[in-house]
Amino acid sequence: MVIGGGKNFKKERSDTVSYMSDVIQSSDTDKMGLNVLHKGSGVAVRNAKWYIAECKPTRELSIRACLQKAGYEVYVASRKETHIYKSRNRREVERVLLSGRIFVRTEERKLMDILLAYSSVWRFQKNRAAKPNANGILPYAFVPEDQMQQLQFVLKESTTPVIFSVEDFHPNQEVQIIRGPMAGFRGWFTKKGHTAYIVIRVEMGQTNYVFSEILAEDVQPV
Repeated sequence: MVIGGGKNFKKERSDTVSYMSDVIQSSDTDKMGLNVLHKGSGVAVRNAKWYIAECKPTRELSIRACLQKAGYEVYVASRKETHIYKSRNRREVERVLLSGRIFVRTEERKLMDILLAYSSVWRFQKNRAAKPNANGILPYAFVPEDQMQQLQFVLKESTTPVIFSVEDFHPNQEVQIIRGPMAGFRGWFTKKGHTAYIVIRVEMGQTNYVFSEILAEDVQPV
């Protein structure tokens, strides 16, 4: 996937603004436009979903901070790591695992507010598998709530490396982890070479698989 400028990017952003204008105009409730964003009403909303924003790489954490300050619920796929420097000083850092992407839980009609207010947020991902509307514009992709909860759990509780992949995956069997910090968690079991993984699926406009290393003896078939 190429994320950047150019004619295609400008056209898609224009389509996004046009489509979102139609959504806002058809709404019977909020007509306040950009004022909604600065009032921080993006959290306590009905029909909120986890939309996927494409943003400038290396800016994921700062954009998260800005959106959270504005009242939005935002998630960045990241992990805390401890780095040891030559001076033997230790420093905990947050490493982003999905470069150039953040998850924003809000209503669809609020997406244009974000695009207009933050130039570092380039666009929201479209659902390429869905049918376009009458204007030929695809609907926005969103991550189902249960998949977001699984993703957040894995990134928080897993003590082993976590890998994101869009490659086709053929699951072996569904398993449950029976010991360790992820005990009780269910996913699909697979092996690559001598390494075993538990795998979950996350729909983000296209299917992404999240692989977390495990010990084969720590799981049992469901």
